[in-house]
Amino acid sequence: MKRELEERIAKIKLRIEKDQQLLKELEAQYSEVLKQEKERQQYLASSDIINIIKKHTGKESNMATIKRWADQGYLGDIVDERKRFWALKSKQGKKRFLYPKKNVYQFLYKKGFIQPVFNVIDRVKVMSGNYKGEIGVVVKSDLVDDVFCYTIQLEKDFSIVQNIPEQELVQVE
Repeated sequence: MKRELEERIAKIKLRIEKDQQLLKELEAQYSEVLKQEKERQQYLASSDIINIIKKHTGKESNMATIKRWADQGYLGDIVDERKRFWALKSKQGKKRFLYPKKNVYQFLYKKGFIQPVFNVIDRVKVMSGNYKGEIGVVVKSDLVDDVFCYTIQLEKDFSIVQNIPEQELVQVE
């Protein structure tokens, strides 16, 4: 009986050691996936660029145009998705190239393919943050990385609030 218990204890200890090693490996893989997912959000694929152009202008674009812009260096450094983000599941098929969001948005803005939703002198309401519920007038808009941010002059005290992201504003009639 004693011998049998010792053997069972030894087997369980061995299984625990193996499981602890497996747990360490899985945690390391998970950490890498999280890191790569966060970094991947900073890039756009060609299809994403085509969708952005269609959304903002209604115009159809194609992969050949995106490739030409990329080849000419307008979209920033080209990244091979499978090599850079090896821990993430990617679409099957041909190579997928990614482009830094910041560069893409700056280029599309310069080319007139994207514009801010709100114009100077539009009345807007702030929907979140420290100024939630405040109404003001757009004084200026800037493209900051991949988001339009606005400078607003508040109606209540004429103070200036800067860097309000577009998604935090709604038009007021």
